[in-house]
Amino acid sequence: MTRPGTGQSRRLAGRAMLTLANAITIAAPLAADWNDSHVFNERWPGHARFHGVTALAMSATLSTLGIGSLWLGPANGSAANRRTARLFAAAVPVAYWAPFFVAPVVAGTTLEDEPHPVPRLAGVPTNLLGAAATVALAVAGWTADSRADATAS
Repeated sequence: MTRPGTGQSRRLAGRAMLTLANAITIAAPLAADWNDSHVFNERWPGHARFHGVTALAMSATLSTLGIGSLWLGPANGSAANRRTARLFAAAVPVAYWAPFFVAPVVAGTTLEDEPHPVPRLAGVPTNLLGAAATVALAVAGWTADSRADATAS
């Protein structure tokens, strides 16, 4: 038997974690890439910068929609609508950040572009640490919100 309010608290915690993962997916890429290391890098071909801008716009738009799906309208309705909103809100940060671990295995890609080295913590690039933390946060939020639905059933 669960304590009263546990499901609601879990749902709120899950939504908060998913909201934070999506907010990070909006803010961190813009902070890291909307500058001379990426979008305004004169050494980058124009088409590479084009893809940088479209990737930033896509992640910001989808993350904003993910946050909205959690807190507005259908997410507060049926269990099926909550599942869809939760999945969407978790999928966007995972889809953005998880490829940070795939990209380096593609020949010719690097985690940094000189002369813009990525800071490291204990020898690990901080962009990988941030990616791992954001994916973990999204998964934890999805799990907490899913368990809230299971408790309510």
